[in-house]
Amino acid sequence: MTRTLGAGRRSVLPTDLPEAWHGAAAWTSVPDGLQPWRVTPGHLERIMSAEVEQLARIPNGVRLAVDTDARAVEIALTTTEAHGDAARRVDVVVDGELAASRDAGGDASVRVELPGRSAGVELWLPHAAPTVLRQVLLDGATMVTPSLPRGPRWVMHGSSITQCNQAESPTGTWPALVAARNSVELTALGMSGQCHLDPPLAETIGAARPDLVTLCLGANVYGAGTFTARSFVPAIIGFVDHVRRLTDAPIVVVSPTAAGPHREEQRNSAGLDQREIRHLVHVAAEVLQRGDPLITLIDGSQIITTAEMHLLGDLLHPTPQGYRVMAERLAPRLAAAATRRGATGQAFAGAVPALP
Repeated sequence: MTRTLGAGRRSVLPTDLPEAWHGAAAWTSVPDGLQPWRVTPGHLERIMSAEVEQLARIPNGVRLAVDTDARAVEIALTTTEAHGDAARRVDVVVDGELAASRDAGGDASVRVELPGRSAGVELWLPHAAPTVLRQVLLDGATMVTPSLPRGPRWVMHGSSITQCNQAESPTGTWPALVAARNSVELTALGMSGQCHLDPPLAETIGAARPDLVTLCLGANVYGAGTFTARSFVPAIIGFVDHVRRLTDAPIVVVSPTAAGPHREEQRNSAGLDQREIRHLVHVAAEVLQRGDPLITLIDGSQIITTAEMHLLGDLLHPTPQGYRVMAERLAPRLAAAATRRGATGQAFAGAVPALP
């Protein structure tokens, strides 16, 4: 239930209306407000990584979704250690259209005018900066209810190419674009530099009760030399098997998108170049597919190709346009994979766009 604070102002913090908030595994109270966690503190204790803990404080994909006749939404939050100029932006979406994208750097208070009629309103928190939420108020609202889920639950995990630090705003990441296009509820577990098949992350994925799981694997394994040719395939198989024990949802494995020759052709500290990493991801997925008809493999080098380096700002991370291209190419493939039914019997809704 929302709290009325006088003068027609209603608080819709996660403590007031938890069923209207999506994308966070947990919220905890801190001195200045509420801390969203994409990975629960319990799972973080088992990963034992300060880097992952910091990334878990970034509310990538965390959002409020309500139906309301409010005249405005007011947001107060604190952001730190942003990744890029757009990292601290908040987006407000009204009836499916981006209505405002505002900078919320540091200790920020933002007010966005709303239609003042019954409308679906989404507030997306920053996608690339650790954030503490201090207040969210709806001004002039006589009606506030959690929006109905837009569709099935989609949980995706990957590297910085999945977290999308270079996106123009929270709704400009490729997972957010795919979620809007395919009408699904997103849980975004892109972890910049930290996608290393940590078993507790499989638990986080399962706890989100997914109807579809997407795993973008290999980019960070190349960068950190995490696994050798001997250890990488069984590590992938073990991680996917762990996820499978927790959900009967279709699982999509995506190998690395193409990068510059400094990765595609140069071997890392474990003796593998990115082409070999990609091949090993494919080998693991093909082994998994033999016993699991709900496993789909997507070749990342078809999503961003070696001929499309202009879509990569640093020959690795996509530009905002690159993320849009990724979304255009991944949306139909993921929608097709999601029609393979698990125990829930629920397939993705919405029109499937044509392949570019």
